[in-house]
Amino acid sequence: MALGLYFIDVLACLLFCLTLALVNANFRRETTVPLELPRMPDVVAPGADLPSAAIALRDGAEGPELFYDGEPLTVEELGARLAAEPPPSLVLRAETSLLTEVIGLAHAAGVLDIQLAYARAKHEEK
Repeated sequence: MALGLYFIDVLACLLFCLTLALVNANFRRETTVPLELPRMPDVVAPGADLPSAAIALRDGAEGPELFYDGEPLTVEELGARLAAEPPPSLVLRAETSLLTEVIGLAHAAGVLDIQLAYARAKHEEK
């Protein structure tokens, strides 16, 4: 008698699994659509360096000096030039400042992930 009950349980489980398989079955015919994906130009390869502009900050005799690709500019002129034609990337070189000293010390100590946080000072309107 026990084997009969076991057989009925196994048969019920098999019927339940067969029912689930039939309910979830997909009897439609699949279709494919040819798709032409756009290609990236060969000029810019993934991981390649982007052309970048260079900004150098220096302490001069009369105060801080700002150079954009070797040309001396004021902060306002730099803002106008970047707004008119922003470069794809930017290399910022700050020479002999407390910030560069701290970054150099942290990098020499083995810190490889250094993040910079900044806030623009709000100028009071006249």
